[in-house]
Amino acid sequence: MDAVGQPERMSAAAASADAFPRTRRPLPWALAAFMALLYLAPVDSTEVKIHLPVGSQIDRFAVVAILLLWVLHGGDRRAFMRTRRSRLFVGAAFAFLALAIASLLLDAPLIVNVSELTLAEKRFALLGSFLVLGWFTLTALRYVDLPGFIGYMIGLGSLTALGVLFERHTGYNPFYELSRALLAPVATVAPSPTDIHPALGSDGRVTVVGPTIHGLALTTMMAVLMPFALVRMLDATSRRQWWCNGIAFVLMLAAGASTDRKSALVVPAAVVLFVAWHRRRQMLRLAPLGAVLLVAMVHLASPGALGTLFSSETLTSSSTSHRLGDLTNVMPDILAHPLLGRGYGTLDPEQPRVFRINDNEYIDEIWEDGVAGLIAYLFMILAPIILARRAISGGDALRSSLALAGAAGCVAYLVVNALFDAMSFPQAPYMFFTVAALTTIAAAGAAGDQLLPARTARAHGPIVEGQLLAGSQVPGV
Repeated sequence: MDAVGQPERMSAAAASADAFPRTRRPLPWALAAFMALLYLAPVDSTEVKIHLPVGSQIDRFAVVAILLLWVLHGGDRRAFMRTRRSRLFVGAAFAFLALAIASLLLDAPLIVNVSELTLAEKRFALLGSFLVLGWFTLTALRYVDLPGFIGYMIGLGSLTALGVLFERHTGYNPFYELSRALLAPVATVAPSPTDIHPALGSDGRVTVVGPTIHGLALTTMMAVLMPFALVRMLDATSRRQWWCNGIAFVLMLAAGASTDRKSALVVPAAVVLFVAWHRRRQMLRLAPLGAVLLVAMVHLASPGALGTLFSSETLTSSSTSHRLGDLTNVMPDILAHPLLGRGYGTLDPEQPRVFRINDNEYIDEIWEDGVAGLIAYLFMILAPIILARRAISGGDALRSSLALAGAAGCVAYLVVNALFDAMSFPQAPYMFFTVAALTTIAAAGAAGDQLLPARTARAHGPIVEGQLLAGSQVPGV
């Protein structure tokens, strides 16, 4: 046994033994706790009893907490810029942030005069929360953590789906009611908008929201996790794995369908097509039996949901006709500010008489940030998908599957942006930035875990490409 190979194998074994969920490292567990908060509590309807100028929703405090934890347990020693992971997604995200700031500064005098600055400040604080979560995910998790963490996320999504199905059947929203009871001493929770008996004369669709304020946000939360369950089902080496992941996929699909939103069919279809393009043979073998079982199980889990989704009333609902006029109605304002828009965060959906509520985030982006901002926003979503391509087609089966599932989750977010104003509901971008970070980690593979502080690097010499110096220790990783 050679002297170099033995320490490398020992290091790999030690890393696997410390992988999530067996790890004692606090940062992965902090991220897991934040995900649990996101999937089990209505964060955008829960305000802590402390007034802040940028909003007192509970997720803002949670983001501050994980940021402080990051500083205490790593800080510059966990610097993402000293890993071998691609900077493409991070660069795209910060390019979008820079253009958003520029769009606000360019029209600052007008924004101040019409009293829109406070609204923009709140939106920037929320954008900062999304970016912090993405950065935290990139630095908290290692490649060896991904299988365990993704398994945890699938379980969390399945638990949420069960709660949503219970809400659809009973009209009782456990996410709101339990949060109200548990958080009463420190926070207030708004009433749930759940309504499973729509009034006569409405479009006939129920209001099922889970831990969100809108069914579309719930659908997004389910859709970005579905490909992880689907790919695991395709890769299953036992019947137990196949059935567990298959049931998780069906539960999340049924939860989305319970909202009676067309997006609950369109987005999963895009996810399945993306996965099928890369796993043609496996999906073709699964298709005949899978389609029958899928429809049957969704019907059993959420009776009537599929019928409502395919009904003529749903397909020709007011939201469909509203979407057709979105771009036409805001075009004069877009032409007045073509490059950088009217200013990021200056659209107020709570003033429908002044601002049109668009069912398309891309239109909102070109309205707020102009053509430059829209291009940056699109590239930010596409960056992890581009990163994943080489890993998907590579020879490492685990890395390929992780990258494929992550890229499919980003595809889900790419599609939902064309169906509703995704950035208006925090759960959707929170999940995108998390999944995009997971995809970036997966694309780099095990080599992306290699990190060495600059001062240690100077003491020990240069890092050989693709490996750490034999026997060197990486603090904080």
